[in-house]
Amino acid sequence: MEAIDIGKRIKSVRKRNGLTLQELAEKSAVSATAISAIERNVSSPTVNTLASIGKALGESLSALLGETEIRYVLTPHGERPSLAAAPGVRCESLGFGIPGQRFRPTLLTLTPGAASGEDFTSRSGEDFLFVVRGTLLVETDGASLPLSEGDALYLGSGTAYRWRNGSNGETLLLVVLAP
Repeated sequence: MEAIDIGKRIKSVRKRNGLTLQELAEKSAVSATAISAIERNVSSPTVNTLASIGKALGESLSALLGETEIRYVLTPHGERPSLAAAPGVRCESLGFGIPGQRFRPTLLTLTPGAASGEDFTSRSGEDFLFVVRGTLLVETDGASLPLSEGDALYLGSGTAYRWRNGSNGETLLLVVLAP
């Protein structure tokens, strides 16, 4: 197995970005002396130090470590992974498999009467709902929000809500969850 020359990588990216040691130090909150020692392979950085330097350089930790990053995930129509769901709800993942994913897109197919449940859901992340087809009734903060085809609803972190398909037809709902 080939050894990773992390110092060489950092120096190369720093120079490519046109940064001096001092400029990188200011952007990363890591001393110029420490960065110089890392670039010369005299010192090994901690994961936190490496993450700070990477962020300042606009590079991921994986890229600095020379790992191949997953840049995209194609989810063909007939190959969407099914996720656990409530009765009357078919839930399909639209983008799964990227480490450190910042959001999770999901497609829900709701039969007439399907609902998220009696209890309100509240998450520490943000939720985005987009009605692709049909209608949806969302209840939040004492408000009843009827959504129709093409309507979108953004719910900030900690917003308690619940939904149901009160129509006689199927509703197709795009849900994007951000942790």
